Amino acid sequence: MKVLVMKNEILITGPSLKQKTNKPEMLIIFFHGWGSNGDDLIQLAPLFAQHFPSAFFLSPNAPDACPQNPNGGRQWFSLDFNNDGSIDRSSMPKKVSITSEKVKIFIKYWQNELSVSDDKIFLIGFSQGSMLTLEIGTKNLLGGLLCYSGSFINNNMPLTKKHKILLIHGELDEVIPIQSMLDAKASLENLGAKVGSHSCDNLGHSINEDGINKGVEFIKQCNIS
Repeated sequence: MKVLVMKNEILITGPSLKQKTNKPEMLIIFFHGWGSNGDDLIQLAPLFAQHFPSAFFLSPNAPDACPQNPNGGRQWFSLDFNNDGSIDRSSMPKKVSITSEKVKIFIKYWQNELSVSDDKIFLIGFSQGSMLTLEIGTKNLLGGLLCYSGSFINNNMPLTKKHKILLIHGELDEVIPIQSMLDAKASLENLGAKVGSHSCDNLGHSINEDGINKGVEFIKQCNIS
């Protein structure tokens, strides 16, 4: 009944992959991009599980349907399009903040369910999911934030070197230009965070093997330091 109440209240569900060990020691959560859903990024879980067998993986569906992709597409927050097709970002800070509060309830539920400490929770986001990852992870000290092809929306919260962040971006990204990664890195470092970055050669708005390998190494280092 508790699970049903949780689902009905925040409308966040999605696929998962259990740990290979008897007991989970890590919680890794994927946040998909705009217009996609949890089935997309859960495909990465087996690749990460090869290196983190004690990790429990979640890939939740965003709470809202995406009108632009009615075939199962979801969105963490709606986008406001201008007449020329560009995106009006003025309301993004408020929207991502509201969504993050819902998602934090989801994270807390599973943290308690699995008895995992904050420093063993890792958030992995792609595109809009990366924006959400940074929103949550800069306001809550977790194990690490792995962000693919995203940008940093809110940038006024003082951070510390304990905030471990890796930004990965395709150099040919046509949806969110790589300059967004450079701007995010500068903003996050100015706020005090420990930020790494990596550009993937000849890659557009996607995640490739190079990016996955860099992500795996990042999480390994977070677990050591």
